[in-house]
Parts: sequence; structure tokens; C-alpha cells
Amino acid sequence: MKKAILTVITTITLGNSACTAQNDLKKEGISAKELTTWQTLDLGKTSVNGEELIVEETEGSDGYFLISPDTYEGDVQINYQVKALSESSVCIVLLFTSDMGDSENLTLPPANAKGRDFWDWRTKLEHYNLTFNNASHGNKPFFFKNVSPFKRGFYQTLPNTIMKTQEWNSVEIGRKGTHMWFKLNDSIVFEQEDCNPLSAGHMIFRISGTTGEETIFAKIALKDLVIAH
Repeated sequence: MKKAILTVITTITLGNSACTAQNDLKKEGISAKELTTWQTLDLGKTSVNGEELIVEETEGSDGYFLISPDTYEGDVQINYQVKALSESSVCIVLLFTSDMGDSENLTLPPANAKGRDFWDWRTKLEHYNLTFNNASHGNKPFFFKNVSPFKRGFYQTLPNTIMKTQEWNSVEIGRKGTHMWFKLNDSIVFEQEDCNPLSAGHMIFRISGTTGEETIFAKIALKDLVIAH
């Protein structure tokens, strides 16, 4: 596992075509307390409730990022439990996130960045974007590969929402070779072959609520995070 240099900031990864833990991968359990040490971006806060990490937006937030300190490469599988604690909680995972090109570094936006600045920053990164609880934004779950601000390597979407508020959901995200998948509650949601996969990058959890006439902050609980790599 390589360490990346955070220039001013910092995605998740996984894998197995059979969608089960791979025997040759090392499993790393990450506790709620350890997650509180991950890099954050935008306005929000984290707290620990027993074995759970509570992640929530605060006043003025336009989404909240939680970024792994390490990069992951090659075959990876990620498993965890997530619960949406507010109806507005959009759940996003960015995988193999790095600056464009061969670099494994992840350059953060400036300290005074806000709102649209974070959107522009993300579009200029290489990453896989998995958004799987998006009802409050009027959208359905989707999965895509960001190659540049103007190009996506692939894009998948679903016709219906797949998560409910106030219920624990089991998540599995994986990559083995060129095969990637996402499972929710033991059912395959997305599968994708990527013949030119992103080599390495950080894992990022992101939440986002609603803005406009009625602001409802996103709030989720995470537990039992295991990354096999």
C-alpha cells in the first residue's frame, strides 16, 4: 500500500468478480475512532457513538468529505454498514481518487473554497463516483468513471432508489483486475468492466443534503468498515 502526498487535500477501492472477500488480500478493520482522524473537507463534523461514526453537515455546508490517509491500488474490497439518519442524506463514495495523470497525489482545494469550488475541484480529479442514496436530490443511484471535466469512462444509473432512512444497510465495493462491483444488502447493484482501470488513489466518503428553499442537512452513521487490499 502506497502513501500519497497531500498537497493542500485526499477515495475507496476493492474487488472480486465473485463478490466475496479474496483470500490473498489483507483485511484492515478501521474503527469509528480511527475514522475521526481522516482528512475532512467543507463544513461538517464527526462524532463517535459506541462502535458507530456519526457524520453530519453543519450550517453553511454544501457537502462534507471524509478522506482516507492512505492510497489503495490493485485488487481491493470494501465492506461496511451505513444508515441514513436524515431523509436528505445523499451517500457518495469516491474511489481511486487522485490528480489527473500518473500522479497518485491528491491536491486539495484552497482553504477558502466553498460551494461550486468543490464541484470544480472534483471534476478535475480522476476517480470512480458511486452515489447510491440520492432520492433527496431528485436523482437515482449512479456509478461513473471521471476521466476529465469533459469525459467519463463509463456511466451507469438505476431507475429507482435503493435505500431507506433509519435502516442499516450492508455495503460491499470491490475491484479484481478489470472487474468492479457494488453490492447493497448482498444484492449486486452495479457491475462494470474497466479495461483501463485507475491504478491507485484515496477513498473518500461524502455526504450531501438539500439546499434552496428548505435546507436539510445530511447525517449518516457508519460502522464495521473493513478494507481488504
